Amino acid sequence: MNKSYDIIIIGGGHNGLVAAALLAKRNRKVLLIEKRDRLGGTATGDEFHPGYFTTGLLHDTSRINKKVIEELELEKFGLKVKPGRATIGLLSKKGDCLQLSDDEEKTATAISAFSAKDADAYRDYISFIASIRPFIKSLLEDFPPDLTAFGIEQVWPLLKKAWALRRLGKKTMLELLKVAPMSVADFLNEKFETEFIKAGIAAPALYGSFTGPWSSYTTLNLLVHECTASLQVAGGPQALIAALEKAARHHGAEILTNTTVDKIVLDASHKVSGVKTIQGELFSARLVISTCTPQITFFELLKPNQLTYTLEQSVRHYRARGTTAKVNLALNKEVSFNGISALEYYRTGNSFDEMERAFDPAKYGRFSEEPVLDIHVPTVSYSHLAPSGHSVVSVLVHYAPYHLKEGWNESTRKKLLDTVIQTLERYSPQLSSSIVSAQVLTPADLEAQYALTNGHIFHGEHAVDQLITRPFPSCAGYATPIEGLFICGSGSHPGGGITGLPGYLGALTVLKNRLT
Repeated sequence: MNKSYDIIIIGGGHNGLVAAALLAKRNRKVLLIEKRDRLGGTATGDEFHPGYFTTGLLHDTSRINKKVIEELELEKFGLKVKPGRATIGLLSKKGDCLQLSDDEEKTATAISAFSAKDADAYRDYISFIASIRPFIKSLLEDFPPDLTAFGIEQVWPLLKKAWALRRLGKKTMLELLKVAPMSVADFLNEKFETEFIKAGIAAPALYGSFTGPWSSYTTLNLLVHECTASLQVAGGPQALIAALEKAARHHGAEILTNTTVDKIVLDASHKVSGVKTIQGELFSARLVISTCTPQITFFELLKPNQLTYTLEQSVRHYRARGTTAKVNLALNKEVSFNGISALEYYRTGNSFDEMERAFDPAKYGRFSEEPVLDIHVPTVSYSHLAPSGHSVVSVLVHYAPYHLKEGWNESTRKKLLDTVIQTLERYSPQLSSSIVSAQVLTPADLEAQYALTNGHIFHGEHAVDQLITRPFPSCAGYATPIEGLFICGSGSHPGGGITGLPGYLGALTVLKNRLT
């Protein structure tokens, strides 16, 4: 006899776990199915060399949402968080390392060593971020606007958002409306003069994107990051996943790992009736929530004749051009960058021109010879990830396109590794002499290992048209045109990164509409 559930969730990443825990807490009978042998998705760590571990493909937990933590009472399940962002080292080729801390005055004082003007500009910048933070957070933490109809039910939330924008005050409102469409280079060039400081502040706007610093609307991505990054999770992504799993199981969610969903089953009236695994098992449910990428959900888990032409075209034109690789290095010593060894996070960039030149090759199917690096040294606070006195250096590499002209193979993988090591040695001389082992995960590898379509780390680009109605208008509110099928992975509002909000808001949508 087939087992029956209220809701089946496909995918055990952090969004799937958030949805499972919340729905189970609200007394729904939930089954979560995960393809891999462990939970966590892009937030799970792996042993890439005996005794050396990473904290996950994505290492930034600063944007995990407080609502998720509080609603699921994750601190009761072992999660420890500290307010304020971790200090980040902005590296320059001249040997400088500016420590960008959560302390505004401390950071401004550090900046003053390079430019008194930039120190004052930083204070103004932080003040602007503080003034728009409530508005930006309200956009991201609330349900996306329903633009498919224009009754009072749909228009009223839009009017409330418009009023919230107006309440910023005329000066702040006009500033936000002016800068949001700008390129991040234009935005920060108006404020700062020191090149590597501008580049370092701007870097998160470009991560995982098919854009350079001169691309329009990249300022919007920066503002989203600045307004939502506010926490430090002790133990990193794995600690978050452990707490979510405990919460989900505590509330009664059933979890299956090493189980691959072959297809979402529809009944004769094209309504969801459950899922079938590749092992041939059938699980029944009136509702299925997929946290997979939109392409996998609609093109692999459903049959072509189950999609309307409009839906098929929407999925086909949803942009997810992966440009990020991951390089993990096991080192037999503790590492420092530009003489600083006490930090967990570092960024490179040096100037907007260099960042733009790093992006240019990706347009033509090549990876950058001077990549932009997002560097994580987890052994600073997680000593169990490497032997005593050793280090793990985990690097997100921008830009390395999924569609590499030469194709991704052992030769191109080695070329990328050599390029990354050469770039790192500008900031940490002789680093190569301490390398015990290295792992290179190209975008093609990320697709194979984490089921990321085209290797895109955020399930799709954070372009403005794919943020407001993410992933596309017919599925922007988590429900899909197929009755009983919902999506709440990183391809849904408000986007990728470790926030938990797609899973949280997707689950609330199910509950709000009393669908179970």
